[in-house]
Amino acid sequence: MKQDSNLAKAYLEAYEKACLALLACDSEMVCQNTKAVFEADKSTYVIRYFNQEYRIKCTDGYFVFDQEPSELSITEQVLVLHYLINAKPRPMTGRTISFLEVPKGGSIYHATFKKRAVDPLVQTFSGNLGGLINAAEALGGRPETFGDASFSVFIFPYVPVTYVLWQGDEEIASSGTILFDASVSDFLPTEDLVLAASYGTYRLIGEHKKNQTVKSEDKMIFQ
Repeated sequence: MKQDSNLAKAYLEAYEKACLALLACDSEMVCQNTKAVFEADKSTYVIRYFNQEYRIKCTDGYFVFDQEPSELSITEQVLVLHYLINAKPRPMTGRTISFLEVPKGGSIYHATFKKRAVDPLVQTFSGNLGGLINAAEALGGRPETFGDASFSVFIFPYVPVTYVLWQGDEEIASSGTILFDASVSDFLPTEDLVLAASYGTYRLIGEHKKNQTVKSEDKMIFQ
């Protein structure tokens, strides 16, 4: 319980720090680097996170997120703020790299990355490539040519994350990986990249569960 309280406090402090950092940024440069839009008359940034637009309004020295289209957890709010703050004026390369190849700590965070992002992806969609395809399409994913099924999901406008799955067979277990554009460290710190990829996995799983629920309801209706 104390650990949860300390974690919540740490994220609140990170949120407050990120708000102050964004206030100190030039809004025109932020928009240029992130593909956000700044509505000066409303002191509001508009940014795409996954396939939805979020509005972030500056109020009394804090940036407050609209609860539409959906309410974001404080960890996701910090992630969005960090993207706005940290993005540099760099183009995406079109070249993919693994998490281990990410500069500034990919190897340090790899065990956590695998546990939070890769393993749940494989566990959920092993033997169910169609489920991954449907879930990725629901998030606006772009089909790729890696593995037996793969899609790039844009967490942010300049942060595509590529989810890859190999089907496996009786002798070889299913496996997966997650890839990034080689420019990714110019847009997010490595520890935030773990969060971004993990939230992508969770949303894919969430869409899959919604699809399963709809199928179950349809089956009940037509029985």
